[in-house]
Amino acid sequence: MIELADIQCQCYELDEKLATSLDQAEEEIRKHLSLVESKLKYTVPQFPKDAEWLNTSGPLSLEQHLRGKIAVLDFFTYCCVNCMHILPDLEALEEKYPIKDGVAVVGVHSAKFENEKVTSNILSAVLRYNIHHPVINDKTGALWGQLQIACWPTLVIVGPQGQFLYQIVGEGHRERLMQFVNVAKEFYQARGELSDHNLPLDVVLPPDSPLSFPGKVCVSEDGRHIAISDTGHHRILVTDSAGIVKHVIGSSSRGFTDGSFSETTFASPQGLVFHGNDLYIADTNNHAIRKAALETQEVVTVAGTGSQGSDKIGGETGLKQEIASPWDLELVDGLGGEKDALLMMAMAGNHQMWTYFLADATWLKNTHHPAGTCLRFSGSGLEENRNNSYPEKAGFAQPSGLTVSRKNACLFVADSESSSIRRVQLKDGSVKNVVGGDIDPNNLFAYGDTDGVGTKAGLQHPLGVAMATDDGPLYVADSYNHKIKVVDIAKRNCSTLIGSGKPGNAKGANLLQWELNEPGGVTCDVKNKRLYIADTNNCDIKVLDLKNETLLSIISTIKTTFHRHPIGKGDKLLPILFTSESQKSSEVRILCTKPVTMSTKEGIPVTLDISLAEGVHLNEEAPNSWTIYFEDESLQKELAICGTTMTGELTQALQQTLLQLPAQIVSIGGELCLKLDLYICDDAGMCKMAKEVLKQKLNSSEMKFHLSLS
Repeated sequence: MIELADIQCQCYELDEKLATSLDQAEEEIRKHLSLVESKLKYTVPQFPKDAEWLNTSGPLSLEQHLRGKIAVLDFFTYCCVNCMHILPDLEALEEKYPIKDGVAVVGVHSAKFENEKVTSNILSAVLRYNIHHPVINDKTGALWGQLQIACWPTLVIVGPQGQFLYQIVGEGHRERLMQFVNVAKEFYQARGELSDHNLPLDVVLPPDSPLSFPGKVCVSEDGRHIAISDTGHHRILVTDSAGIVKHVIGSSSRGFTDGSFSETTFASPQGLVFHGNDLYIADTNNHAIRKAALETQEVVTVAGTGSQGSDKIGGETGLKQEIASPWDLELVDGLGGEKDALLMMAMAGNHQMWTYFLADATWLKNTHHPAGTCLRFSGSGLEENRNNSYPEKAGFAQPSGLTVSRKNACLFVADSESSSIRRVQLKDGSVKNVVGGDIDPNNLFAYGDTDGVGTKAGLQHPLGVAMATDDGPLYVADSYNHKIKVVDIAKRNCSTLIGSGKPGNAKGANLLQWELNEPGGVTCDVKNKRLYIADTNNCDIKVLDLKNETLLSIISTIKTTFHRHPIGKGDKLLPILFTSESQKSSEVRILCTKPVTMSTKEGIPVTLDISLAEGVHLNEEAPNSWTIYFEDESLQKELAICGTTMTGELTQALQQTLLQLPAQIVSIGGELCLKLDLYICDDAGMCKMAKEVLKQKLNSSEMKFHLSLS
């Protein structure tokens, strides 16, 4: 009887041969396939029957749907930057070999973090990463364990009869993947075993919203400009302090081109930082740093080649230096005498801290570096949680957020995969723990959600950090706990500031009852005492007044694209209503001077009744939500300016009263709209996102909405 270890051992032997016999690679692959068919045929276990699926109209079966296909199973977890790195390889494979040619890619999501086991969270990641192939939620790790997968990412290539053919571990193996699949396709096509049948695909489309999974937000030093990385739309928005968009940087098409703001293209940009009238952008999936000049409205690339690099030392200048997935940026006063001479980079792809010299400078060990030089600052490049006095021996695990304390001459780093906040001294690159993580540098599974001191505090994949003053406190986007936490730097004490811990977008009676959904970035407006939050999976920006925690109103941007979609609401968070700049002063009437909250005790009730077909249910783990708005834009503006909140969570009770409309609003007339964001699954395990908008004329009787879903 053939065991899995037998075929895996043969795969390792093939790896060695391919590494040394490049000119005979195709022949070695054919020999390997012949050996598999004659002596080492091992059938891959079937997909778990109770698993949930995405991007399909129903569960897939190796025995039925993938018979006659060469199936590439991509074992991934969506937090993993290495898994993100191979997505372009899979896209290239799918483009070259469509399903009708007998090749299919299937994502097998096997979670690292608890938060990643939830199908609705995986769905958000599928949308963020533009994954169009089927994805199964291997929540229990059943398939992972049966195939003895050891790390993310791992590709398992399965033959047309469900046989284990080959596995590829790690990233950077596109050529080998393409070569193996090409030879396998020819091999099994000659045997008449490939089929041209299609798969029951039902690709989930991204939400129609003004922002698409915003990753980061930053504020200029004078508080006059706010920049938002509209990551899913591959662009940057720049507003003034009132929230009016002044610049849209990027065409919204994914690409890598310099040019004017309307022509330039990005690929999932993340970190941002202002330097005078320039905005530096971490163009993450292009593995580059871009500079947007606000005065000339032009974008140029200042570092990176546009392709993922593996260099862990650096030393080249500008476009000659390859880098890997820069995730956040920060400016520091140059230690070589030049003000703002250093651009710090959280290099998530290399698990390091890098620096880019904006001016000539003499720095570490009294070495001189010309402007434009890119250089490793701290981190060995090994993925670990290693604190060390020597920068080249310290280890990071996918650093994703940066903020600087100039007084203390240090960087604070959100080290996402170690679930910790780290401190890096600018004078020598030494690294210390602040909160979270574990004392064992190899333990990258020390995560949780607990208040505490040092490593007793529990975080889960934090992505952002910010400071209002050099002495703190430190604000942390604790992404997978759906919270904003605050850290007393001197005491190394961490506690929750905002968030219930449950993913969603519902308003709470206080900050601890508010719902967030994987916030990815935070920044402080020091001048105006505000904390801006990129609430990524809610596709919005929320703002907290740090001075007195009262509700304020901001008006923002492009009328045709952004109207009627608030960026964040609540009795202690700032809502942003999108409208056009031309309407800023003449068409907006302030009707109140204090917040008005929709009462649930008096007025005209708004009720919702949802009917589900047999075998269909709402995903209980998902942030199902509702939002009420008005077709009459002037009324919508007035309500937002007054602080009216009309959004909430949908419970599993399918008949419920959402809110009560005040009589004076009903008397105005107009059309009431109900927007629903639902996550529904059927008993077979297929899950999808449903977005519905229901409309009714306002009247003085009960407003009843009904929705039937199948």
